[in-house]
Amino acid sequence: MSLRTVLLHAAPDSGFNDRLAYAVALSKQAGARLVALYTLYPAGVPRVGRALSIYVNELKREAREKEAEVRSRFDAAVAAAALPADWSVVDGEVTSELRQAADFADVIVVSETVSGTSDDALAAILPEHLALTSTAPVVVVPTGKKVPAHIGRVAVAWKPSREAGHAVRLALPLLKAADQVLVLTVGENGAAPSESGARLTGFLKTHGVNAEHRHAEGDPTKVITAEAEAYKADLLVMGAYSRPRLTELVLGGVTASLIANPPLPLLCAH
Repeated sequence: MSLRTVLLHAAPDSGFNDRLAYAVALSKQAGARLVALYTLYPAGVPRVGRALSIYVNELKREAREKEAEVRSRFDAAVAAAALPADWSVVDGEVTSELRQAADFADVIVVSETVSGTSDDALAAILPEHLALTSTAPVVVVPTGKKVPAHIGRVAVAWKPSREAGHAVRLALPLLKAADQVLVLTVGENGAAPSESGARLTGFLKTHGVNAEHRHAEGDPTKVITAEAEAYKADLLVMGAYSRPRLTELVLGGVTASLIANPPLPLLCAH
């Protein structure tokens, strides 16, 4: 199993340069093709009403005008890295188009986008929606933080669950390629260290992963952030947990906190 296609959300928001750099580094390390998807229809806007249609058409016109400059940044980055790459422009809504394209990709790269321009606001909803609905794992790249040129150290936030197991299996090509991998388990209120952390470490070693296990106590969000930063991880892998709210799924507390403010690039899967 290996990464062959990396799907990149292409847009003129403030996070594009950082996620482009990470997607290029990931694609180069994996020997994968980088596929950029640039959409014209704004995220989260329904196709109803004349007044709304006028607003949408204006946003689409602006998106067409900005496409050439975003494309030039993409072309320069892939040329410098000598990567095989594709650029696609579609008229559909960004969340839906990326979710559909994910069926034919090994990983999607999006951003945690800070508030600012209207393009930032449109991009900001992607990580949460894709983390819960995509068939491919989602890498959420922080905006404005150092982008690693090589993914050498990976931390895995682990607990025995379907979501965490799914994330680890989808991330296995990256774990095998990493120099070092930390399996991190977290106990709250004096809970005993998780035996499954040691078992996962052993399982990863059967795949040739240079893994070690560490258990820590405390608030999961704070502990995961502190341990990943202390480990100097280039990527954090975790399950995207959800909880029901009426008829929809929303992210659970730890997942939502880390996706909203990732301390480092975060790979998650539901």
